[in-house]
Amino acid sequence: SFFWNDPAPYVDRVHEAGGLVMHTVGSAAEARQAVAAGVDIIVAQGFEAGGHVWGQVGIMPLIPRVVDAVAPVPVVAAGGISDGRGLAAALALGAAGVWLGTRFVASQEAIAHPAYKELLLRADETSTLHSQLYDLGWPGAAHRTLRNSTSEGWEAAGSPPSGSRPGEGEIVARDEAGKPLPRYSGPPPSAGITGEVEALSLYAGQSVGLVNEIQPAGDLVRSLAAEAVAVLRQGAQLAEPD
Repeated sequence: SFFWNDPAPYVDRVHEAGGLVMHTVGSAAEARQAVAAGVDIIVAQGFEAGGHVWGQVGIMPLIPRVVDAVAPVPVVAAGGISDGRGLAAALALGAAGVWLGTRFVASQEAIAHPAYKELLLRADETSTLHSQLYDLGWPGAAHRTLRNSTSEGWEAAGSPPSGSRPGEGEIVARDEAGKPLPRYSGPPPSAGITGEVEALSLYAGQSVGLVNEIQPAGDLVRSLAAEAVAVLRQGAQLAEPD
């Protein structure tokens, strides 16, 4: 699964090893280029997505554009989906499946820090920020995170560029091995991190408001599928003539 740069140099190597290649895109043009390079599955990532975000287009207009551009190559929809209704909508727009990130961070099996998971549960659809704020280790890469004390301090200071931000270089946490994590670090907090977990990069998409409980991943998959089936059946009934 490739992201951000050109997958072409690696496609043949993966195929020779018997694998399939996925690549994340933010436009129909990029999808065509990826398929021309031999990519087997396209991931269409909407602007709503959490974590690092490549494109600028919302998921609703992006899916059908990408599906039409690369058919019959399967397209997976990513960004802004956290429940079965989102899955049903993506399927109705032509996607072959969905990629859920934020929702699965809030699963029992995820290695995210418990405080991170709790913040996801408390967030709503307005709680995220699209920026390049957490750029230590990956400069110049836009991403979506939960608003927190770090982003609030940065915005209150007038959103200054890297190098002149408030608290630059301040150690706010340490990882499992004791390695210091300065403010504006890129890695999200995993379970063994100590310190100001809330001040770190809390990646989350705009669908975070639909995350209301921590579930086992298996239960989550089953509930997503069941809700999607119910929604699609309801839509089919509405379409039936009286």
